[in-house]
Amino acid sequence: MKIGQVITAIDIGTTKICVIITEINEENKLEVKGIGTSKSNGMVNGIVVDIMKASKSMSDAINEAEEMATFKAKNIYVGIAGEHIKSQNAIGRISLTSGAHPCDIDQQHVDNVISNSKNNVKIQQGNERLEIIHAIPQYYKIDEQDGIMNPMNMSGFNLSAHVHIVMADINALRNINKCIEIAGYKVEKTYLEPIASSHSVLDDVEKELGSIIIDIGGGTTDIAIFYKDTIRFSAVLPIGGKNITHDLSVGLHTSPQNAEKLKLELGNSLSSQVPDDKLIEIEGIGGRESKKKKLKYMSEIIEARMREIFEGAYRILSEHHDLNLITAGLVLTGGASLLINSASLADQIFNMPTKIGYPYLTKLAGPTDRLENPKYATSVGILYYVYDELKSRDDKINSIKIGSSFSNFWQKVKNAFKDYF
Repeated sequence: MKIGQVITAIDIGTTKICVIITEINEENKLEVKGIGTSKSNGMVNGIVVDIMKASKSMSDAINEAEEMATFKAKNIYVGIAGEHIKSQNAIGRISLTSGAHPCDIDQQHVDNVISNSKNNVKIQQGNERLEIIHAIPQYYKIDEQDGIMNPMNMSGFNLSAHVHIVMADINALRNINKCIEIAGYKVEKTYLEPIASSHSVLDDVEKELGSIIIDIGGGTTDIAIFYKDTIRFSAVLPIGGKNITHDLSVGLHTSPQNAEKLKLELGNSLSSQVPDDKLIEIEGIGGRESKKKKLKYMSEIIEARMREIFEGAYRILSEHHDLNLITAGLVLTGGASLLINSASLADQIFNMPTKIGYPYLTKLAGPTDRLENPKYATSVGILYYVYDELKSRDDKINSIKIGSSFSNFWQKVKNAFKDYF
């Protein structure tokens, strides 16, 4: 990575767009230069339904970040979610050699076995119109030796890879890219939001011992399991914070805008913690007279939806993983995670320690105070993900150069002494 290199993260949600523009500084840190947010119009559950409105929303957030940064955004990396996402675990297998002697495994072998896992998924019925956005190795197997985390330079006859594959509907993905292109930019790469968020809200110990991420977005709730330093499962629930707002609007007979305001200011996920006699003023619809209603009633509406989200997540996660292995616990992110007692409710349902996922900001420099909020977990996570990928790529290139230089040096030594043997 070069000093001055710009990296831009865009978190595209159903209710909000978040943009962070950073620059690699002299200490090799990501220095925050610009932050922008906008209301997400033209999007429903992660899918573009009005391309011009959606593009305008993305452009507004990018422009705000650019004004703060005083330069244009570039190297755009995007976080997405939605019902169109499909995830599954797959296995790839290749033969390393057809001879009688084992073969040393190099980077090409690793790339080939991961490609094989992707091909095995792509040929499955129903996946024809899906595009793979992640193929994350979980562990490898060499011959009969299982549970290998890094097979490089090891020897064997056959190599297998257990890989977590994440796919997105190709039309949904292209429409998001078109929105950004209409705004005058180009997407470099796309990331699933809970995978990106894991880079900012989970530390190495949490990933190793086992953690669950539940990211409650506006239109959907994204869930993922991390165990032994890799992702084990991910899925999307078609319910989110907008459903809570809608229920409040109907139940309290008020506008969606006022329902959202009440949710953010007074929302409580445990109605048992709310006094029976506390009343709140509820604004009428279309100029109608305001009325007083019990805060407890409002909390009962919120709790019902939050229980639906957590119980749905628990049911799906327990079907695909032994939750007794999750030692670190549960992490809640997304806007709804900030509702009072949301962590306590999740703790009750999952019976495991729960925390709110505020992004770690130690890898960032510059004005970061504004980013100390779960709603920035994905955009900060995208930055960390990209940074790690670019650093890994540079390390591989340097390793190849060093290996090539040593090989050239050794060849020169052999050539110099060949006449003496």
